[in-house]
Amino acid sequence: MFIGRHSELEALREELTSSRASLCVVYGRRRVGKSTLIRQAAQGSSYVLYQATRVTASLNLEAFKLEIVRALGTDELLTGVTDWLAVLHYLAREAEHRQGLIVLLDEFPYLADADPALPSIIQKFWDSGAARAGNLKLLLCGSVIAQMQELLAERNPLYGRKTLALDLTPLSLREAVQFVPRYSPADKLLTYGIFGGIPFYLQLLDPQAPLRDNVVRLLLTPTGSLVDEPVVLLQSELREIPRYASILAAIADGCTKHGEIIGRVKEIGDSKALGPYLAKLERMRLIRVVRSMDTTPRERDRRYFIADPLIAFWHRFVQPNLSSITQGFGSEVWRHSIANHLDTFMGWMFEEIGREHAARYSQEDFSAPAQEIGRVWQADYDIDIAGRLLDGSMLYGECKWWEGLVGESVLDGLIDHATRTHYGRNNDRRHFVLYAKKGFTGALRRRAGTEPGVVLHTPRSMLGANRASRLKGDSGDAHGRAASARRGRARRPSVDGPVRR
Repeated sequence: MFIGRHSELEALREELTSSRASLCVVYGRRRVGKSTLIRQAAQGSSYVLYQATRVTASLNLEAFKLEIVRALGTDELLTGVTDWLAVLHYLAREAEHRQGLIVLLDEFPYLADADPALPSIIQKFWDSGAARAGNLKLLLCGSVIAQMQELLAERNPLYGRKTLALDLTPLSLREAVQFVPRYSPADKLLTYGIFGGIPFYLQLLDPQAPLRDNVVRLLLTPTGSLVDEPVVLLQSELREIPRYASILAAIADGCTKHGEIIGRVKEIGDSKALGPYLAKLERMRLIRVVRSMDTTPRERDRRYFIADPLIAFWHRFVQPNLSSITQGFGSEVWRHSIANHLDTFMGWMFEEIGREHAARYSQEDFSAPAQEIGRVWQADYDIDIAGRLLDGSMLYGECKWWEGLVGESVLDGLIDHATRTHYGRNNDRRHFVLYAKKGFTGALRRRAGTEPGVVLHTPRSMLGANRASRLKGDSGDAHGRAASARRGRARRPSVDGPVRR
């Protein structure tokens, strides 16, 4: 079953069925589903899909030729074809004969590392016009994001030649939870808070099994598919694994500033030496660099956060218990080390989920989609969600993963903090949104029903429960009545996470 990616799939299918030749660049972090998306889009067409490996250029070329023979069902072994340019021209002739052909070079950076001239060779082939006769569709796909983006840069031979570029990001909350359709709304959010929106992780889940069983099977057993996933991700692109792993561990443990990370990972030396490590992890999309929304771009108050929920969960619960997991005590690790601390972990993750929800779906509650969404922090207060909508109005929010009901004091505190921050201080058009695990007190729900600009969300409404369900007003799942009248039908903003747009 293929889940989500509707806009990306539509764009790729439109490109692959067009009447012109295509040169597509598709990239994104590992496990995000690039190859699966391309296979889905290529269904019903003739295609050659080759995944490169870290071997010499000649070995990759020979393996590619064998894959061409296998995929196209020809007995011809490409005898005498000994270089990339000749192979590409052969594929162009096949495309003309077959009235179209899709060719995917997956993990293209491996090919370019082994043969740095390959982008220039592809440029020469493309400029020859050979691909146009048979509408050859050539896709270059890769997980080394910096190298793939380099293909699109002005100094690269392929600059200006791509017909489509897709930057694939993790699935959204509402897409990801479709992998566990029978879970309760709260457990769906917990699943997203642990496994995030990476399709490779989500497709490993057994939707019939409880969340606990899935976590134990995948992360808390010696043979679990994800028990060493963060290490595998680092090994795929990096050399100094211990240092990068230590930096991730420090950030996952709450060291979000330069000085705090240096204090934990003393082997790095100083802040200047730390910079390249952080930049590399950011390019791999394993960490996120965040500024408070009430600071200027020139101010240096940057903080670092883990961008992948699974990596955060792994460092918090799996890595400290690897010895017990190796001995087969995964169930005990869950019972003693995770179950009683999961709400604390989810408290921080719920803030991230709330920011994503506000960024993607604000137009469902307010007059316009989000233009930018982030957070505010000061010495004596934080605002979990701070942003601006496309109509110029401001949005402020708080997220509470509490067992109890959220009351009016939380809303009053949020309103007070919104008046103190510099972000949007002179803007009188303000909206307030509260997210709560268990719901809200009757007093707060009545207030949201009469006070303009206040919206209440629980896990159920965050997942897109229909309007009638959100407006019942007789349970903790109630959604502010006043907000319903203001819901717009503008298109969803193209925001892929809790980041400033």
